[in-house]
Amino acid sequence: MQFKHPEILFFLLLLLIPILIHLFQLQKFRKEYFTNVKYLKQIELETRKSSKLKKLLILICRMLALAMLVLAFAQPYFTDNTNRLNRETLLYLDNSLSLQAKSNGDIEEFQMAKNRLIDRITSFGENISLITNDESYEDLSPKELEKTLIELKLHPIKKELNQILNQINFHIARNENILYEVYLISDFQKINGYPDSALIDGNQQYNFVDLSGINKMNLSVDSVWIEPGPSDQITIKSRLKSWQNQSVNLAVSLHLGEELFGKANVDIEENSTIEIEFKVPENKVNSGKVSINDHRINFDNELYFVIPEKIKTKVMLIGKPAPFIQRIYNRKEFELISSSLSDLDQSKILDQNLIILNELESISRPLVQSLKSFARTKGNLVIIPSDDIDFIAYNHLFESLGMGKILSAFENEKILNRINYDHPFFKNVFEERVYNFQYPILKNGYITDLKGSSPLLQFSDFNVFASEYNYFNQKIYWLSSPLSTVNNTFTESPLIVPLFYNFSINQQDSRSLFYTIGQPSEFAVEFSYSGDEIIKMVRDDNEFIPLQSKSGDMIRFSTEQYPQVQGIYSLVSGNTELKKMAYNYDRKESDMNFNPMEEFVSKHANIKLYDGFNKDLEDRIERDNNKKLWQLFIIFALVFLSLEILLQKFLKN
Repeated sequence: MQFKHPEILFFLLLLLIPILIHLFQLQKFRKEYFTNVKYLKQIELETRKSSKLKKLLILICRMLALAMLVLAFAQPYFTDNTNRLNRETLLYLDNSLSLQAKSNGDIEEFQMAKNRLIDRITSFGENISLITNDESYEDLSPKELEKTLIELKLHPIKKELNQILNQINFHIARNENILYEVYLISDFQKINGYPDSALIDGNQQYNFVDLSGINKMNLSVDSVWIEPGPSDQITIKSRLKSWQNQSVNLAVSLHLGEELFGKANVDIEENSTIEIEFKVPENKVNSGKVSINDHRINFDNELYFVIPEKIKTKVMLIGKPAPFIQRIYNRKEFELISSSLSDLDQSKILDQNLIILNELESISRPLVQSLKSFARTKGNLVIIPSDDIDFIAYNHLFESLGMGKILSAFENEKILNRINYDHPFFKNVFEERVYNFQYPILKNGYITDLKGSSPLLQFSDFNVFASEYNYFNQKIYWLSSPLSTVNNTFTESPLIVPLFYNFSINQQDSRSLFYTIGQPSEFAVEFSYSGDEIIKMVRDDNEFIPLQSKSGDMIRFSTEQYPQVQGIYSLVSGNTELKKMAYNYDRKESDMNFNPMEEFVSKHANIKLYDGFNKDLEDRIERDNNKKLWQLFIIFALVFLSLEILLQKFLKN
């Protein structure tokens, strides 16, 4: 017999109290002498014996009743040792943000699952292992598991279901002689993938406890972005999503800094999206949030953002002057400087954000080294060849950058008619795929063998005209044809503006309004410091030191696992604020679509599916694992109390 609360057994010391009372109540008989009382001696002896017997029986009944009450509160149970021999329990409890959904009594689904597990801790035996999305606990006793569950909180980074199954299999493989009863307790969201049958161990028993049975409805602030507008104001747009079976009127608020700036009411249809916009004075504030009020799942009710500062992008053109480049990189957003190869001051290269090599015939080795350092640490590089290039010099540059090589030249007319619409480079460039515009024609160029690059624009024969190559945290772009050649019509094409404009944009640079917790994020800050200061991210009581690397006055930061709480963070060095950053929870978890597990479970004889913690699951746990005895001990306590009453009433002294 074992006890769920063995510490309560200390109250058995209370049994000393009735014993002490009994001892203090003993009475000494005083002798009184009368004449001719010989016949009373026998009556005296019998009365003493019966009085002592009655008190002793009452004492025993009281002690047994008190003992039964103490044992009942300690919750005794029998474990079926034959069933538990070399058998342990392995629990996966999904603690992702989607488990914020509220059920009966306005209790979070996650909290309800924890409460149910705590109520049945003794049912799982002595050795229990627990896996969550952020931690793994092995060989816990029931008491340790209870403490762990009480302290367990929701985690913003969710693992795929197959990752969990791999983790379970790794645990099982390290304990070959043990049979496991595996419980997967989750809502099985579709975003976490469908389980792989190959990851189910046929020797183990699996129990899928599906928590998606609650009628989950959700409203979320999905994204925020800025659209161009008049020079004195900013248009902040936000997309709202609904996972509801009915339309609803929703109040949307815009906070700038700590102040409520604007409020709007919108009608959003069932299972749909809607966009809303706020117009803000340009210099009002640079950070804020868009929020709604949805009490069911609230992690996605707020979306924080930071409006990037308008810093001009520094562009350097090295080589032949190009009027179309000067038109694209105008003075409003860019700071353009041009230099011929002979007049180039290489010390200025690392001060730029974008460098364009425009139709150079040859590239010197010192320039190759400068460009390599620039592309590795500072900004993007665009390479446009001339009509007659030095193959050896260009291939030395390509090899230094690990890009591949230039194979040969072509001098026949090619039509540029293939656009890689699916590439992130062209995100938000085209509203729809275009097939009927005037295709550019290029008369000459070069055929290359590039390693690891992705095509942006291609000719009709599938040879590449524009390609993107990832080099550390930057991008290198190669155009295979010169653009100033007579009869080359690309500079007159509408493609040239978005192409060259996007050359200047790093997909993870300071133009991002916010970053997503749990996803790799990188940004750079220009700051001159000695290296002794600690640069950290701070928000209220939350702070951490991000990964960072320094090159000159430029410091590059990267984050992924931290922060874990959404909000506006300040990048600080001492008392100096270098930059504000906005981090938000991943909106994928807002998607209230779930995997139907019935079909998967039906293919495996060793898997049972339960709709939450229903009566079938509870009965099975109790039947297979133990028999609780506290109710029986309560009955025993009542029996002994009843015996005491009967003894006092019917047993004569």
